[in-house]
Amino acid sequence: MQGITIFLLLLSTTLFAETFPAKLKPLVFDEVALKVDLEKILSDGKLPIEMIKVRFKNALSNTATISCVRDEWHIEVEANPSEKGATFYKALREMGFLFPHPMKQITPAPEQMKKACGQTYIWRPTLKIRGFHLHTLHPSEWTHGFLMGRPAIAMATIRWVARNGQNAMDIILLRQEWDGIEKALSPLFLFAQSMGIYTGISIGIVTQQQKTYRLLSLWESLWDSSIELVSQRLDKILKDLPLSYVVLEAGSSEFTPTNYERTIKWLNAAGATAEKNTVALFTKVHVSSNQQDKKYGNFNFLPQYASPSVGVFPHTVFNYGLLDKAAPIYGNKDFSHMREFMEKEKSKRATWYYPETGYWIGMDQDIPLLLTDYLRTRSEDVAWLNQEQFEGQVNFATGHAMGGWLYDWNLALIADGDYNFSPLIAPLLLGEDVNLWRSHMNFQKLWFKENQLIPLLSSANLQDELSSHRIHDRYVMRELSGNHEQVKKEIDLLEQSWKQWPSIEGIRDPELKTLLTITKMRHEHALRLRKSFLGEKDKNLARAKQLREEAKVLIAGLRKLPTNYPLLPEIFEKHTNPTSYQFGYVYLAASLYFWEREETQVREDSLLTYWPFTGNIIDVWEILF
Repeated sequence: MQGITIFLLLLSTTLFAETFPAKLKPLVFDEVALKVDLEKILSDGKLPIEMIKVRFKNALSNTATISCVRDEWHIEVEANPSEKGATFYKALREMGFLFPHPMKQITPAPEQMKKACGQTYIWRPTLKIRGFHLHTLHPSEWTHGFLMGRPAIAMATIRWVARNGQNAMDIILLRQEWDGIEKALSPLFLFAQSMGIYTGISIGIVTQQQKTYRLLSLWESLWDSSIELVSQRLDKILKDLPLSYVVLEAGSSEFTPTNYERTIKWLNAAGATAEKNTVALFTKVHVSSNQQDKKYGNFNFLPQYASPSVGVFPHTVFNYGLLDKAAPIYGNKDFSHMREFMEKEKSKRATWYYPETGYWIGMDQDIPLLLTDYLRTRSEDVAWLNQEQFEGQVNFATGHAMGGWLYDWNLALIADGDYNFSPLIAPLLLGEDVNLWRSHMNFQKLWFKENQLIPLLSSANLQDELSSHRIHDRYVMRELSGNHEQVKKEIDLLEQSWKQWPSIEGIRDPELKTLLTITKMRHEHALRLRKSFLGEKDKNLARAKQLREEAKVLIAGLRKLPTNYPLLPEIFEKHTNPTSYQFGYVYLAASLYFWEREETQVREDSLLTYWPFTGNIIDVWEILF
C-alpha cells in the first residue's frame, strides 16, 4: 500500500512540474483548528463531540485511515502539511458528511458511517491550488460577512471552503477606510490560514469601476511618480494584512486601458514589492475585446511583457468555458485566445485560471435561471487544466443564493480526483436521479447554448442597450419592435425548444426543483412577450404577468431556506451598503425586475420605454465614481 501511495505522489509531483509555481509562503498547519471544526461539525449534526477522534502524522502520501471501536471512529491522517486538512475532510466526506452550502450540512446516520470502517482513502487533488474569489463588488452575503460587520457569515464561508478541499480564497476590497478594513479582515484571514487556506485580496492599481479599492487616483496615475507610489502603498497593505497573494486590476476599468508602458512599470513594481514580502502577485486578464494598441496589442494580455514575478489570472465569463466552440460574449467568438495565452504563459509566470461562475448582470441569478451548463463547462475546464499541468484555479463566485451554491459546490468537489471531473457529482451526492439531471444538462447545452436560446431567456442590461459592444450578442427589445422576421425566428426557437423540456417532477431537492420550474416559466414568459409583437397583445401580456406573479410566490418561498440566508434579509431588499448597488444582489430575482421591465417595454412599445435609462435600476454614476 505504501509503495502505491508514494508512486501516486510522484505522479502528482510530475503533474505540476512544468508549471511556473506561485511563490506562496507556506502555511503553518494548525491541528487544533481542524479538531475544533470537527467538534462543530458533530455538534451541528447533533452527534456526541467525542464520537470521532483524529490524529495527524507527517507523510509523503496523503491518506486517511478510518478504524472503529464500538461507537467511536478514529481517523489517522498521514499527509504532507499543506494537504492535511483536505485529506482529513476527504475522510469525513467518505463517511457521509457533506457541506453543500456554508449554512447547510448533511450529517450521516451512524449506520452509514460504519461503511467507512477499516477503509483507507487517498486524497488526490486534481489541481495544486483550488479555491474561490468571493466577489464583494456586488451586495452579496460575502460583502456583509467580510466588509459589513457580519463575521459569522465570513467564518461559515471559510469553513465551507476548507471542508470542501479548497486551499485558496480571496475577496475584492472596496474604497472603505483602511483601518476598518484591516481590523475586519485580519482575524478572518488568520482564521482561514489556520484552516489551511491561502488568503488573498483583489484591488485595483487605478481602477475606477464599482468602488474598487485602488492604489492610485486617476490624477496620480498620469505621472511617472506613480510607480513609486504603487510600491509604497502596496507594501503597507502587505505588512498590515496576513496575505498569501494579491490580485491586481490593471486598467481604469475592465473595458478601458491605462497607459500601456506605465502599466507594465506598475506591474513590475508591484511584483517586486510582493516578492520582497513573500507574497505572490497576480493581475487579471479580462475577456473584453475593445482595447488594442499597435505596439502591445490587446491590453488584457499586457502582463506577458512584465516580470516573471507578475502572475496572471486569465478570466472567462458566464457558462462558457475554455473549450466551448462559441462564446458570443464581450465581442468574442470563443475563448480560444485566452486558452492560447494561458498555454504560452504557464511556463513563464504563475498562471491560475479565473472563471466567472454566476453572472450577475441580467444573465442568471438575477433573472433567476438555473443553468446546468455551469456544471458541465467547469468540469471540462478543470479536466483540461489538469491535463495541461496548470497549477491552479480560483473560481469567481458571485454568491450562493438562487442556486449559486450548486455550481460552486460541484466545482469544489471535482478537486477530488476520485470523482473523475464529474459534472454531476453534486446532484449524485444529494441523492438526485443523475440520468434525469443529465437530460436537463443535455437539453440546456443543445438549446440554451448551441442554439442560443440564452439571449432570449436572459435580459439585456444597460451596456447591451447603450452600446454595440454588448455583454452578450442579442436583439434588444427595441430592435425586435417592428422586426417581424426576427421576432418569428425567436418565437420558432422558443416553441421548438419548449417541446423538449425534460420532466422537472423527478427533481428531489425542493430548491433546485423550484428554480428549474422558474426557469421554465421564464421560457414561456419570453415567448409571450415576443408573441405580443405580432398580435393579441393584451392576451399575451396578461399571461406574461400571470407567470411573473406566480414565479414571485415561488421565490418568496425560497427566502426561508438556509441557502438563501433568511437571517440576512438585506440581500433580498433595497438597503444602504458600500458597493455601487443600493440593493441586495437577490433583490432583482425576488422582484423579477427584468421580467417586469420587459413587459413594460413591450406594452408601451415606444421610444421612451426603450430608452436604456427608463426603468433601469443601475446607477451609472455609482458604478463610475
